[in-house]
Amino acid sequence: MAALQINSYTEQHRLALKLQSILVGELYLSSKLKHPVYVFKGGIFIPVLYEGSIPSKELINTLIKNSHRTVYIYPEDVIEIKKSLENALIKVTRSLSVGDPLENGTKDLKLLSLNLGGLYKNPHSDELLMLQFQSTQNLSKFLLENKKFLPHYYENLTKENFHFTLAQPMLSSILLLSFLQATHLFHDKEIENLFLTSYLKDIGVSIIPDEKYDLKALTTRDQDLFAHHADFSFDLLDGRIPLSKNYLSIIKHHHFLNHKIKNLVTKEKIQQKEPEMIFGLESTLIAVFDILVAMTSDRPYRKKMGLYQSLEIIKRMMADDYPQEFKALVIFLKQFYKI
Repeated sequence: MAALQINSYTEQHRLALKLQSILVGELYLSSKLKHPVYVFKGGIFIPVLYEGSIPSKELINTLIKNSHRTVYIYPEDVIEIKKSLENALIKVTRSLSVGDPLENGTKDLKLLSLNLGGLYKNPHSDELLMLQFQSTQNLSKFLLENKKFLPHYYENLTKENFHFTLAQPMLSSILLLSFLQATHLFHDKEIENLFLTSYLKDIGVSIIPDEKYDLKALTTRDQDLFAHHADFSFDLLDGRIPLSKNYLSIIKHHHFLNHKIKNLVTKEKIQQKEPEMIFGLESTLIAVFDILVAMTSDRPYRKKMGLYQSLEIIKRMMADDYPQEFKALVIFLKQFYKI
């Protein structure tokens, strides 16, 4: 459908005051829109869907491919979509074990990731945070019971074309849970808590302005802002979710390996502002899977690496301290990715 240009300055100003942004993927939850949907391009709002329309998967995928992370809609439609998203997540969470586990798990992962976008926009909402926590807690038990589907859940989530801020927390957490289960070194309750820790560790990105995530070059100040999102995560979660201080500490320091990866990738000596901290195996694994998913995914400012290239870097980060665990990691990833 050809976009109807709105050239009136007055109309553009009115739209700027009225419209609210949502993640483009949230359009999946709309049965019928009462008002048009807009994208913001070249300094103006451009309609891409008209009132009374039902957003199609083709349109949503096209918007994603054209780098429209967010779309702009009227408040009445925002309320309907947010309510639909929360109700859909609650419904699938309560019925995960009823029916096809592959279909249910895939749907739950998609809804959880979309709902995470809502939490990013309103990180101080206790209701949204507890919905995420309880849904993720229930999901962890389900994933442990359906380990044969874990590679399929992972692959299906990558096909959703979600922005990396939505996809990475769950992708890295699925890999972590699968690896922990495969090692037989952790009991289920530990795995559940580490899964929750891994998934919620990046809520601090909500403090960073949206436009920063799509920059092709980051300033030193931008890099510093990104580097401190772990502190923001800790501040947002401390005292609000039932995770012990040990797990919250992992969240606060989950970027402790990042200075090493900067040295290895850029081959430049990075001046540390803080003394190096030493953490245990659990912290290391959460950090490693986070880094692995990041390195093997495209970013606006760089292309993704191959798995083997990424493992070479990870080897230099963890093999000295955890040689056996690194060998187990390589074997696990070969089986997980079927390579």
